Amino acid sequence: MHAAEVASTTAAIGSGLVAGLCFAFESFLMRSFDHLGPSQAIRTMQVINATILRSTTMWVWMVTPLVGVCATVLAEERGLTVAALVSYVTGALLITRSRNIPLNEELDRVDPAAPDAEAAWRRYRGRWGRWNALRVVACGLATGGFALAA
Repeated sequence: MHAAEVASTTAAIGSGLVAGLCFAFESFLMRSFDHLGPSQAIRTMQVINATILRSTTMWVWMVTPLVGVCATVLAEERGLTVAALVSYVTGALLITRSRNIPLNEELDRVDPAAPDAEAAWRRYRGRWGRWNALRVVACGLATGGFALAA
């Protein structure tokens, strides 16, 4: 296996892991939180948001684009790796930083026991979910692009 194939395969694995995490939230986690009720859902998401920052997930999230750059530099045919890299950076980094993180920070300021907690959860849930769905698509496309380039 050549270095370009190793880098592209590694980027496919990283973007696939991130896509899978986002997909898990999209497909069942957020709906599960809804069954807990607003107070527990808010508190659960607050704990997840604090914990994820200190997890290996962040390492994968941030190293994947670097590996994608390596795959692009090493590739003979750069079209797929460039498209995959742009898709990953758009979904995993840009959307997360500009949309999901600010919503998480807003939710962190919500008191789960406050009278307006239910409205806060509904607002958060809808907006966060829409942006997360785009992350699933973008990271999924990145996975396919890197895998095809390998």
